[in-house]
Amino acid sequence: MKQQFNNHGVAKVQFRILALPENLLAIETTAIRKNFLSWMEANFALTTRQKFQLMTMPDDLQETLSQAIANSYELGQAVQFFKETTSKDDQPDLKDIIINGAEMMAEIDSNNSRKAAFVGQLAINIRYKVSL
Repeated sequence: MKQQFNNHGVAKVQFRILALPENLLAIETTAIRKNFLSWMEANFALTTRQKFQLMTMPDDLQETLSQAIANSYELGQAVQFFKETTSKDDQPDLKDIIINGAEMMAEIDSNNSRKAAFVGQLAINIRYKVSL
């Protein structure tokens, strides 16, 4: 069942993913890395605006973000996610997306011993500015 792309929905998806056995987790993280937009559409009931924003995300940001999210899940860590509003209240031109730790998390090689020693967390915060 698809979840809303809000705090509660993201938490439910992450809980499901982090509870997967290792072989199914590997399938999930491969899907995230292979086609982030498709993975998002498969897991979340995205609005037309949200789909457009994902489709127009710069390729390098999408690659870094998908790698960082997949690595977080492989480490058994949920992504710290906070979105200020519900989807119906989103104002696409008045939004700040703050991503912390993506570059560092994306650089972890899942076949490398650095993964086991990594300490850090990926955080995504979506904040909306008040229109005047």
